[in-house]
Amino acid sequence: MTNAPARPAAPRLVSARQWTGLLLATTALGAGMAEARMGPPVMVGDQTVWVAATEGGEGGEAGAVAGVDADTAYVVRLAIVEGHLLAAAALYRAGMVDDAIGLSYHPEAEMMDEVRETLAAHGQADFTPLMQAFSTAMEGGAADVMPELAAFQIAVAGAIGADAPDAAKRFAVSVAVLRAAAAEYAGSIEGGVVTDVLAYHEAQAFVDVARGMVVGIVGQERLVTRAVAAMDPAAEAFAMVDGAFAARDPAILLGVAARVELISSQVR
Repeated sequence: MTNAPARPAAPRLVSARQWTGLLLATTALGAGMAEARMGPPVMVGDQTVWVAATEGGEGGEAGAVAGVDADTAYVVRLAIVEGHLLAAAALYRAGMVDDAIGLSYHPEAEMMDEVRETLAAHGQADFTPLMQAFSTAMEGGAADVMPELAAFQIAVAGAIGADAPDAAKRFAVSVAVLRAAAAEYAGSIEGGVVTDVLAYHEAQAFVDVARGMVVGIVGQERLVTRAVAAMDPAAEAFAMVDGAFAARDPAILLGVAARVELISSQVR
């Protein structure tokens, strides 16, 4: 096995659509909707939710922070970075070592300059060395990379710290990351077949990160239970059929994001 290059590879180009907003039917009459391309309707309880979509060029990461405030965007980016490494670990466990190593370097190529700036602005330490340690462990053929992954996750949790303490912000982050999952998932499929396994695994990891963000909410047990249950249908998107990754309708994940957002509107 050859070591990864000293400089990270160029960002992976995908054709993913960036799903940048969820709009209730009651807002569809607004003037801004004249310029929006509407995705498939999703039933949430007795309400119909449409998804506004725009064409994107940088996958789910760029669209994930669209329309959120700066403090929420800070946490969303940390969550997206964590999702990349979780996906890399899953690929590594599946024996897809080269893909796992490559994916572990995607955040550096795509977003870490901005992440490091915001970490410094929030008085938090740069966790890039922990990310490198994780990549290095895989490059060295480690039997278990979980210690390196766990050290990184602890650093991310510390970096989030008090910046996502309340239910409203955690829900906002979760919804943004679920939208990123939908974008990555859509970009992983072409002609009804999964053609980008890395993006497919990113989408699955993003769902896991979004779920963890909600589970960390304190004092809203009823809403947390409902939100976690609302994410359960996401599993359908990642089924295996005859040993191959199944290419499902991205609307599955869009529907999950819509339902979680609707639940979040009940936070008081």
